[in-house]
Amino acid sequence: MLNGIKPYLYLTYILDEIPKMRPFPKADELDSLLPWSDQLPEGFRTELKK
Repeated sequence: MLNGIKPYLYLTYILDEIPKMRPFPKADELDSLLPWSDQLPEGFRTELKK
């Protein structure tokens, strides 16, 4: 699980959200979809083993 993200959930979320954006989204809009963004929905992150 790269970056502590569940890959299937993350990719399906991104592929659903990008078409909802305007044709040329601003950088901050795209930044909200990055794996390290705090704006990702709950349940996308895995519990990292220590």
